[in-house]
Amino acid sequence: MILYTKFSNERSREFRIRTEIWEEEGELLVKKMPEEPEAAGHIRHIYDSSLRLGEDLKGTGLFVNRCALDGEGLCFEYLRGETLEEALDQYLEKNDMEGLTQKIREYFSLFSEGGEPFEAAEDFKRVFGEVFFETPQTSRTVSDIDMIFSNVIQTEDRWELVDYEWTFFFPVPVKYLQYRCLYYYILGNTRRERVLGTDLYRTFGITKEEQKQFASMEEHFQQYQLGQYRPYWTLYEEISQGVIDARELVKQESQKRDSRTVEVYFDDGRGFGAWNCRFYRKCPPGRVALSIEVPEGTRQVRIDPCTGKSLVRLENLRAGGTALKPSSNGRKTAGGAYVFDTEDPQFIIRQLPEGTRKLQLVFRAEPLEGLVRDVVLGQQGRLEWMEQTRAWKLYRKLRKALGKKEPPLCR
Repeated sequence: MILYTKFSNERSREFRIRTEIWEEEGELLVKKMPEEPEAAGHIRHIYDSSLRLGEDLKGTGLFVNRCALDGEGLCFEYLRGETLEEALDQYLEKNDMEGLTQKIREYFSLFSEGGEPFEAAEDFKRVFGEVFFETPQTSRTVSDIDMIFSNVIQTEDRWELVDYEWTFFFPVPVKYLQYRCLYYYILGNTRRERVLGTDLYRTFGITKEEQKQFASMEEHFQQYQLGQYRPYWTLYEEISQGVIDARELVKQESQKRDSRTVEVYFDDGRGFGAWNCRFYRKCPPGRVALSIEVPEGTRQVRIDPCTGKSLVRLENLRAGGTALKPSSNGRKTAGGAYVFDTEDPQFIIRQLPEGTRKLQLVFRAEPLEGLVRDVVLGQQGRLEWMEQTRAWKLYRKLRKALGKKEPPLCR
């Protein structure tokens, strides 16, 4: 009876396998089978690895979980015990860094002693790419690069490797095996990353330059597993907009909503406030034309044409046949437009013709942002500065003496 199934199928077809836990006559067994016909060779490679890796580690105190060929697949002994990862987490919970590092040293000593000087073979380069080390590296004859802490079980009397799928029969730097153990332990839990950080690499003598080379090896190895296959998670950068700040979305949506309304406040003697305000819909961008009903008893009217820094062209503001001249918190240009360098543009009609019951308002509004804002405000500043110069004052007197009108400037 099958109790558990795991598909390792986000890989090149030649490496796709299926792992199952079976219960047969009260005993538990682990089985690995090819998921694709092309993976039959990989299953055979795992069996060969159990033999050669077991021989290479003989006498070290580190054992290889026994397996046997079973038809097209492999059958493994089901081991009971605690993984090294679980044991290390117990030290971490107690904040016993000395105990944690000592436990790792004990494990590393089982496969890191001795070894031969490392030289990159062609098979190595095919899987791990080109590497350049500043200091000499050592390697074993047979290298299981997946000796990570979660793949090691401590039984009552020994340590056993339970997954040696990625074993290679050519030299691989021993420090890379250690690097992968630390790398996948640290990144496997946010608390580990927060507590241990990168100090653990330094504790075990893995320099920053070596980390860089090992990271490159890991990238090449992951691509070796994938081959031409692209798992969905590698498409994230291409199809996702990344993390979106919900607060910024709310703010943007609020600004969009505000940009679609014109707010009009009516002062009945109590000033301008939300108690006497009306909202008028508009359809930006473009020309906005509104007919505004004025409540009886209104003394002043305030019109907020838009929100945000804007350039507003007021084309018409009338009460019946009377043109109105509002004050504003913007700066009027020579062409009659208003520059609002504020988030709350306002026009205020301080004197209404007697009996006014309706206002006619026509305007255009454009956002004032980025380079446009810098240019417009810069131009305004230069013109105001020019008005204060001695040459400009003399020029004004000369034109006045000649009876000529002054050239238009910002007011």
